[in-house]
Amino acid sequence: MKYPFYFIAIFLLLVHTVTGQSKKEKVEEIMKDYHKYNMFDGSVLVAEQGKLIYKGAFGMANREWNIPNAPDTKFMIGSVSKPITALLMLLQVQKGLVDLDKTISDYIPEFSKKNGSRITIRQLLSHTSGMPNYDITPDFFPRISRQNFSRADYIKLYMDSALLFEPGKSFFYSSWGYFTLGYIMEKVSGKSYSQLMKEDIFDKIGMNGSGSYFHLQVVPKRATGYDYDFDGYTSSDFRDQSNTMGTGDLYSTVEDLFKLHMALSNNTLLNKKLTDEMFKPGMPPVQYGFGWFNRYFKYGTDSVASNFHLGMTEGFLSFMLRIPSSNSLIVILCNSSPTDFFGICGSLAKVLDGKPVVVKQPVHKAVEVLIGSKGIAKAMEEYKV
Repeated sequence: MKYPFYFIAIFLLLVHTVTGQSKKEKVEEIMKDYHKYNMFDGSVLVAEQGKLIYKGAFGMANREWNIPNAPDTKFMIGSVSKPITALLMLLQVQKGLVDLDKTISDYIPEFSKKNGSRITIRQLLSHTSGMPNYDITPDFFPRISRQNFSRADYIKLYMDSALLFEPGKSFFYSSWGYFTLGYIMEKVSGKSYSQLMKEDIFDKIGMNGSGSYFHLQVVPKRATGYDYDFDGYTSSDFRDQSNTMGTGDLYSTVEDLFKLHMALSNNTLLNKKLTDEMFKPGMPPVQYGFGWFNRYFKYGTDSVASNFHLGMTEGFLSFMLRIPSSNSLIVILCNSSPTDFFGICGSLAKVLDGKPVVVKQPVHKAVEVLIGSKGIAKAMEEYKV
């Protein structure tokens, strides 16, 4: 009568094989699905309890030469540069070179006193300065975005702009505010933002695949950015990085951003007091601290306390999500735009939480494929639009 026990053992083994899929395997399966549905090309890294559980890459780093993405491919990270700029500024505070409660005018005398004498470093870091964003300029893209500016000339574009509110009274996301932070650091250190970033952060924690990009540079293993539409992939538009210093000019790898996460978790660079201030939730409802959205990240019906930032720049998308309670990290760096970075990171957060994930092809993506292969009429017929 051993056979019933034998069959039970086989059954249990089969159940374990189906339902006992490891987190690494599940992440791999999910990212393959997103890539299959033309929703992700790039690199991804997931860590839990400070340990790497998955890193991988999908799609092409360069479509002209059919060079695939890899975990060490370098991507422009857009506004994920802002948390790193904030860290660099707090390191200058730690050195005693900058006071959070001093004003722009204390460090950049040529900045308009009308605004510079009212806005503090603390307010620039937390987007509570009232300073507007570049998109108030109707023709910023492409007339201004493609031009090369000195630091002094670029601040002249916005330093006299009317503030949206009294500094410290509300929240408004301002890339101009973070450019100003970068310029202040150059003033107090006597070094370029790029050099200071390299010396104070990248070199110290081994972020050897990261840097401040300028379009004349040759950067080995740097991905090309692409836009995706019905007709397939197109090369992204040009932007001169001189007007994104401090706000979106950095390139990095998923591996380097994991090193950054661990340095923040372990207070390797920044002392605990300033780290706590950086990750303190800011003004509601946005709760932006110093360089991070410090709020609950929702995934499905669940949520978790987190620090996160997203980035978008020509042909590139990025998302970095920290979960302090489990010392977890999710990073996606993508070189095809657009993509559902909140949806992807939400799916990966579910995996970390042990929740089931099913990736379905969105209808609009299915229609895109049909339009590209069979034309609009056939696509509308098949989907009865």
